[in-house]
Amino acid sequence: MRWAKGSAAFIFAMLCLLLYSNTSYASYESAPDYSNGRVVPLMSSPNDLNSNGSGFLYSSRIVFTSGHTAFSFNSNGERQEFRPNLAVGKPNANIKTIGSGVRVMKRISAPKYLGNDSPDLHDFAILILESDLIPADPVQLLTPEIEQILVEKRAEVKIHGYGNTVDVCGSGESLPCKTNRFKASDVPRSITATLRPAIDFPTLVGYQVPKRLLEQLLFFTPGKSSMCGGDSGGSLTTTFNGNIMYLANIGTADRIYACGQSPSFDGKGGINYSQPIYRYLDLIKEAETFVATQIALEKAETNTAAELKTKQEAEAKAAVVVKEKNTITCVKGKLTKKVTAVKPLCPKGYKKK
Repeated sequence: MRWAKGSAAFIFAMLCLLLYSNTSYASYESAPDYSNGRVVPLMSSPNDLNSNGSGFLYSSRIVFTSGHTAFSFNSNGERQEFRPNLAVGKPNANIKTIGSGVRVMKRISAPKYLGNDSPDLHDFAILILESDLIPADPVQLLTPEIEQILVEKRAEVKIHGYGNTVDVCGSGESLPCKTNRFKASDVPRSITATLRPAIDFPTLVGYQVPKRLLEQLLFFTPGKSSMCGGDSGGSLTTTFNGNIMYLANIGTADRIYACGQSPSFDGKGGINYSQPIYRYLDLIKEAETFVATQIALEKAETNTAAELKTKQEAEAKAAVVVKEKNTITCVKGKLTKKVTAVKPLCPKGYKKK
């Protein structure tokens, strides 16, 4: 979960600690929601039954998430993978009964997701799994044309993830509040938001959308209803032509409540923002090409193994045949001779009896 630049440095440090913890957090004022069959929990290891972030299953082996759930930055601002055993659990499931997850074998981040280049504006990553999580065809993705339609009609969308379910603020406590009152969500939860053009926000929140966010996909939830830590990497979706459509990942916002974690809640609802997914079609193509290559290699290995097995079976069968020798009796006048071989033949001058 990230907030726009200007938040106090110690708050960012606190958030980093939350992201490294073994608990997860879901949307404030949210309800369990199993209608999105692609929302997935991220796991620190395949057998860790705790959610450590959220994601969206684009296809059988490709998961969309936020950059900061897959990568971190060291003290020099250099990007690095974190949680080396990162895995993904089954979609739309209870994390406590999910069983083993599938390990992530490759991570791809947005090219501009860099520590010194507004990482919150490019906070997107793709996780590629070792094997199919479930059989799943690619979902439909937002296009610039559809975005214009949806924003103009202020379309209803869903913020979906596995994050903190409770308000961490105690009575009289000022923001940001203590973080030791989290209640992890074991199931996917969602809240409803609306897509908004920038011109709506002065009326909604009382101030202009910062220039740096004008190129982002903007959405709004009123009051304290908002994303919380651990929802990062979850999905912003809507229903289009009767099917689920993926719009963007979630996890970046300015002045939302965030279960009391935000240092600068505006009291109105703040501004949620994300890069629309169509800006990452090249990354998706890269991921699909990698997966196709991986599947081809697996098939080649399977075929090679099958060919080797067939050869071994043939050799074993031949070895058995070699052992199965026959014996015949050959005669020449009063002389008798027995011949034993795989294909026994009588010597010259002898006839088979």
